[in-house]
Parts: sequence; structure tokens; C-alpha cells
Amino acid sequence: MSLISLFAGLGIMLGVAILCVTLAVMNGFRDQIQLKFVENMPMVTVLNRGGYGEARRAADVDSTMAAVESLDFVVAAAPYIRSELVISSEPIPGRRQDRGAVLWGIDPERQSQVTRFAEVVEPTFMGFETDHLLGGGPDVPGLVVGIELAQNLRAGVGDRVAVHAARKVGTGVGDYETTTRECIIVGVLDSGMYEFDAAFAYVDLDVARDMFARPGGADGIGLRVTNMMRAPEFAIAVEEALGDDTGFGSFYANDWINLNGQLFEWIRFEKALMFLLLTFLILIASFNVVAILITLVRDRARDIAILSALGSTRRQIVGVFLRLGLVIGVVGTCAGILFGLLAIFALDRYGFPLPGDVLFVDTLPVHPTVSDFVLVGGMSMLLSFLATLLPSWLATRVLPVEVLRND
Repeated sequence: MSLISLFAGLGIMLGVAILCVTLAVMNGFRDQIQLKFVENMPMVTVLNRGGYGEARRAADVDSTMAAVESLDFVVAAAPYIRSELVISSEPIPGRRQDRGAVLWGIDPERQSQVTRFAEVVEPTFMGFETDHLLGGGPDVPGLVVGIELAQNLRAGVGDRVAVHAARKVGTGVGDYETTTRECIIVGVLDSGMYEFDAAFAYVDLDVARDMFARPGGADGIGLRVTNMMRAPEFAIAVEEALGDDTGFGSFYANDWINLNGQLFEWIRFEKALMFLLLTFLILIASFNVVAILITLVRDRARDIAILSALGSTRRQIVGVFLRLGLVIGVVGTCAGILFGLLAIFALDRYGFPLPGDVLFVDTLPVHPTVSDFVLVGGMSMLLSFLATLLPSWLATRVLPVEVLRND
């Protein structure tokens, strides 16, 4: 019986360990996704409800920048212009490549304080100047494109591309004109997020202002705050601080958590679903405990009958089987948590390689939390306890007279 009990405990141990490691890995992927977002996008974005009117002048942007930078939780701020357009290249004469893109006009010095823009550009980002490149000069703006977008355009650093943008020239719905500006690629962005690398391109803020006829203006201001997880709270505080009396117009602020709420909600749902599915491993191991205790009741029916005849109460008999089942559950659970911790430590220290060109991480990320271990341990103990109820009840059904008479 002790060997069978050992295997039952091993089943619980493996179920607990697998569940702990899986939850730690899912936490790790969630953290990496969150990190990629806040490294490549502002934590809080301040936008204007008033559209692209004449109010968006340099003085207005500067006054708003000063207002938000005075808030104690704002680390850095950077204005930007954002618009969708088409970028064209001609790697082979007569073979033109057209790709849709999202163009960001940024101040590179300020932007690098809000995001990791300069750190993820290759080669080392020295600015949007093109003087050092063939065919470059003061009149030819530099362009940084995502690595996937560059591959789709079949273009690289030093290549010329054409940027086709639509800018508003009047107040009517159709008052737009198309402008084309030749640029030279000065860098390639490798953020690790396919959605960014396949769509984003960057130019200097003044170039974007000229391209979209917004002299001195901006579409919004990106903020880096002291605590990324408190971004929703800080966004509300920014709205309250700016109010409606500033030159930049009527404001609203958004944050990276709300913008990506559906993604993180799905991650939470997936984690809960994975927890429920893997709990079945512990449940299956608990059935082994049920089988062991039922077998023990049948094998020890004579001993149970003698104890009952000597005056043992039903509660005492139930307690024997409850303690035995719980011992198997406690030992299996504790061993599983310890084994899970060791596995997580090994993954964190030595790493498990992943295809970095497919995923956005090179090694399997792990992030264990106390709450997950408590939840797994509690679920395992609960299932172990429930597994003892049926055998304990069967033990109380043993009739001493019938058993002893048959012996």
C-alpha cells in the first residue's frame, strides 16, 4: 500500500509542479508584452478633442508641454504627429513596392526619454540628418522604418523612398491634396513587436509638420510616468490638471492599459482557462487517492470492525482516513511546489531558448507570484480533502457484527 501511496503522491506533485510552472510562464509572457508596449509607446497620451484646427500652434503645444511636465508623476513628455500614408520604393527599375504605413513625426531627443526609440534603431541612431549618406543633404529628410516594413519595401539604410501623404488644404470634407516627399532611410526599427515593425515609420517632427501643413502643431503629447501600472489613474489626473482653459484646447488622456485592454483581458482569460484545464491533472491524481483509500477500507474492514466494537466513534474512524488522505495531499502538494520552484529557478537562470525571429523573446520568460502558488496549493489541498470523503463515509458503513461474524 505504501508504494501505491507514493505514486499517488507523485501524481499530485507533478500536477502541482506543472501548474505552477505554466502560470509562471504565462505571467512572464504577459510581463514581456506589457514591457514591449511601454518601451515602444507612451504610457499616457494627451490628445485634443478639437481636431486639426489652427489652435495647434507652437505656443499652444509648448504651454501644454510645460503644464504636463510640471506634474510630479510625469517623467518626460514628447509631442508627436501621427498619420497614415503610403511609402513607395523601387528596388529594381520598374518594380515598384507600395506599402501602407503609420508615420510618426517626433522630436528624437524628447521621444527617446518617453520610449526606447533610439535604443531599438539600427545602426546606432544619430538623428534624422542625411548629410553623411549618398544623395543626402539638408533638403532630404531622414526616415526610420520598422524592420518588417523595410523588408516589405525591399529597402535598407541609405536607400531612397517616396512618402505619399494627404494633407488638408481647406475646411471641406474633400479639401485634401496629395504630397510626395523623397526621404532616405537612416535607420531600421527593431522593437520586437511585429505590429509595430511592420507598420511604423518615423521622421523629424518639423518635417511632419511641413508634410501635413501643421506648422508648429502636434496631434498629441506622449508621456512617460513614474509607475506604468498606475497609468489609468495618472491619465485622469492629467485631464483634471489641464482642464479646458489651456491653449491646446479641450483635452482627453488615454493610457496604454486602456488602449490594449482587450489584449490583456484575453491574457487573463487564457490564464484562468489554463488553470482550470491543468487542475484536471491534480484531479486525476486525487482519484488515485480515492482508489487507495477505498482499497484500504476493504482490506482493513476487520480492523475497522474491531475498533468500532471497542468503542471508537464514527468521527474517530473518519478522522483516520481523512488524515491519511490529507497526508498524501500535503506531501504531494509541498513537493510539487518545491519542484515547481526549482524548475522556475532553472528556467530563469539558464533559460529555455525560443525562436527569437518568430516570437518577441529569445528565452522562455517566467514570473512566479505568491498568489499563484497559494491558489495552486489551496486547490490541491481542497481536491485532496474531497478525495477522502467517500472512503471515509464507506468506512463508517462497516458493520462490526457482520464483519466479525464472517471471520
